[in-house]
Amino acid sequence: MDFKNRVALVTGGSGALGSAVVIDLLGSGARVVATYTSGIAWRKLQEQAGARREQLEGVSVDLTRGADVGAVIAELKERWGRLDFLVAAAGGFAVGKSYDTDDATWDRMFNINFRTLVNALRPVVPIMMAQNFGRIVSVSSGAILSGAGAGIAAYVISKVAVQRLTEILAEELRSFDIRCFSVLPGTMDTEANRRAMPEADFSQWVTTHRVAEVIHGLLQSAAGSKQPVTVPVLR
Repeated sequence: MDFKNRVALVTGGSGALGSAVVIDLLGSGARVVATYTSGIAWRKLQEQAGARREQLEGVSVDLTRGADVGAVIAELKERWGRLDFLVAAAGGFAVGKSYDTDDATWDRMFNINFRTLVNALRPVVPIMMAQNFGRIVSVSSGAILSGAGAGIAAYVISKVAVQRLTEILAEELRSFDIRCFSVLPGTMDTEANRRAMPEADFSQWVTTHRVAEVIHGLLQSAAGSKQPVTVPVLR
């Protein structure tokens, strides 16, 4: 699939994974809209975009506020006439066992990991249905796989919700040329993770570039292809 003239929205586009996805898509000729909350991170992403900066737009928006997200996406539709790709890379992390995680942490994990996806889907899906084309990729976590997740309960449960919602969405949109996928990265090699786990073997972690490559391939998926909805990316 030729990505030129395609319009992509990457939520959390200035984050570690989001920025890797944005740069990958820009390199393929797509026009990319990236949401961000930090002006510093947004300026860094612009620098990374280099000569392709003219293909990149940034929008500062609180993704947990559905009305605000809807207004942003309506404006994008008005300006570009279409929206082809949604990569929901916004998210966050918290530690805590299932029995001692406080209410604020449970709420924060569901808001930042799950509610941000729901708020993007509400305005995006009708646009894709009307144009009978779209590709949606959510970012869950390899920690939801069997046997993982102890000590990070709220994070994992919120990411299970992301993955399950994506499976449901894929079924709901089966009659349209809209493919839905959920990637499940293992521990990603980011500056934040290196600071948090300085004694870990970084060589065993998956790079954000690798995850972005997988997402790129999913966005290229042809209608009716047999690619599974859930795609682990552990190495």
